[in-house]
Amino acid sequence: MREIVIVIADLYLPHGTNGAPPGAAAVAGAAPGIESAGRFGQRAALEHGWREWLAHELGRADLAGAAPACVAAAEVAPAGPAALASGTPWIATPLHLSAGAARLALDHRGVLRLPPAELATLAADFQDTFGVSGFTLTPLSCGDFLLRTAGIAAVATTEPARCVGGDLAAALPQGPAAAPLRRLLAEIEMWLHGQALNEARRRRGEPPVTSLWPWGAEGRAVQPERLAARPMPRAFGADPYVSGLWRLQADLCRALPGRLEEVLPDERARGVVLVVEVGRELQPDANDTLARSVARLDARFVSPALEALRRGEVASVTLIANDTRITLRRGSHLRFWRRPRAGLRGFA
Repeated sequence: MREIVIVIADLYLPHGTNGAPPGAAAVAGAAPGIESAGRFGQRAALEHGWREWLAHELGRADLAGAAPACVAAAEVAPAGPAALASGTPWIATPLHLSAGAARLALDHRGVLRLPPAELATLAADFQDTFGVSGFTLTPLSCGDFLLRTAGIAAVATTEPARCVGGDLAAALPQGPAAAPLRRLLAEIEMWLHGQALNEARRRRGEPPVTSLWPWGAEGRAVQPERLAARPMPRAFGADPYVSGLWRLQADLCRALPGRLEEVLPDERARGVVLVVEVGRELQPDANDTLARSVARLDARFVSPALEALRRGEVASVTLIANDTRITLRRGSHLRFWRRPRAGLRGFA
């Protein structure tokens, strides 16, 4: 096995700060793998984000600048020009927003991954309500949707993970070109308010779906080439872009294992790519914290990866968060002159 890549896909620092996310200072000492990576690894900024970097690592330079939704659509879209003509594709992420006095707040628990039955229920009802307007909603295996909007052009929208901790209303696209999309979002929120599915979620103590947030339409509108099967790193996690990217390589993105050790023995693979999320790690208990979530991810994936590197079982370990890539190779831990970086500050 050549390489382990671990992406913490929903961990971003607030713009304009050099510190760590609120509560992350408590990670110090509880996440030794992340701290070790921050101290000894080689850091690089990912100007175009981790998804495009990953595509390039797989030899897919043709996807540079492509709209993420076009790649995600590869999981469900037919090949050929008809797919491009059926409307603007968006990744639509189910959200639970908390309405405050002056803003719509989104926290890590508010980015929802719906099970297949709920995805199918919402998609069918969406078709009954919005299909006449030329809009379609298709479930994706990761728990998101592919939304197609005939007559609504692509505009810049922000990935929900980058809005956590902030006011989502401030992230709404602005200007005349965004008006049709904003109207559709308002109509979707009203439609969701009356969904029986949400009442069932409330009875189970689960947060209702209050919005379907569209993103990933900005970029080149392409129909990516599908390649024949070839040796590939094995991918694990729930991300719409990664699912589509691996489908383009004639492979599948698999469910995240309980621990890294469950997938390390597969020596036939060229490596593993794991997309993890602190939001999925948070327990329903309101007393659970971001710091504890990060510490659990460290224990399950990051620390075991570095132990495998020290044992010589892998050639390198790459850890990505906050548009920062940190790579460690054999012998990286011998750089004793590197100052320790507390908690998540190695990714600041």
